[in-house]
Amino acid sequence: MGLMSPAMAWWDMGHMEVAAIAYGRLKPATKTKVDALIKLHPAYGMWTKGLQGLPDDEISQQAFVRAATWADDIKTDLNCKSLHTPDCYKSEGDDVGNPDAGQNIGTSDHLAHAYWHFYDIPFSPDGTPTVPSPPVNALSEIKLLTTALADTTATDDLKCYDLVWLLHLVGDAHQPLHAVGRFTKLIDKGDRGGNDEMVNVGEIAPIKLHAFWDSLLGDSASPGAAIAAASLLPPADPILATRSDPESWFQESAALAQTYAYGSVIGNGPGPYQLSLDYEKAAKSLAQSQVALAGMRLGNLINAALH
Repeated sequence: MGLMSPAMAWWDMGHMEVAAIAYGRLKPATKTKVDALIKLHPAYGMWTKGLQGLPDDEISQQAFVRAATWADDIKTDLNCKSLHTPDCYKSEGDDVGNPDAGQNIGTSDHLAHAYWHFYDIPFSPDGTPTVPSPPVNALSEIKLLTTALADTTATDDLKCYDLVWLLHLVGDAHQPLHAVGRFTKLIDKGDRGGNDEMVNVGEIAPIKLHAFWDSLLGDSASPGAAIAAASLLPPADPILATRSDPESWFQESAALAQTYAYGSVIGNGPGPYQLSLDYEKAAKSLAQSQVALAGMRLGNLINAALH
């Protein structure tokens, strides 16, 4: 497994697979609305770069899939040094205590909103006091953005901004370590979703536990590769896919984190801990299941909001 620095949940490949599955579930009328909204986003030109000559429906599909990575792109493009997006986004002064932290104002918002990517449900295996997740978080924003997307009086600018964020955040909700904060006597301030534990994977240098889980779908940035990979994933349980309450998604993910991410090989301190082959295989299988489930739920969410 080729591991990069941990900049994004599921990394690009996982988020694009979620979006690919969702796009395949859109009703024809909904897909028409979605394609029109995606074209309004300031980053649309970047998402479609190099796609000239493809049929229009393939361009629309790949733009939708690539858009799922935008919320991570702006976290790594804070000084406009990359070509991921034509606009600048800032982190200075942008924290969960900022009065604008939970604002929903459309594409004029140039805050990176890194705190929108997680909802850490706290737990402690050894009785260490815990701290709740901040009030502005992935759960609060999924609810806010979904409501706005479904609002028939909302502007198309707001809807396109909210849609692109939702493409990403629903994927985040299904990454177990975006839904949990572990507090132990050795990490008494909370581990930030596995960012304070180190693990060894094979012969490579120790990496963060969170980064290992982010990496499980691979590191390709190709929408075409993601679309192909998504088509090979085992389908999610159709009963589970009908669960539309995002709070239940995070509760599911938190439970999976406790059972699998913090499995028997992970101690209560910072590590590093050696991951077994059995741990790696179970994590890979779970990640694929979660991505398939996230894609189906995302498709259902968009169909319901834009019916």
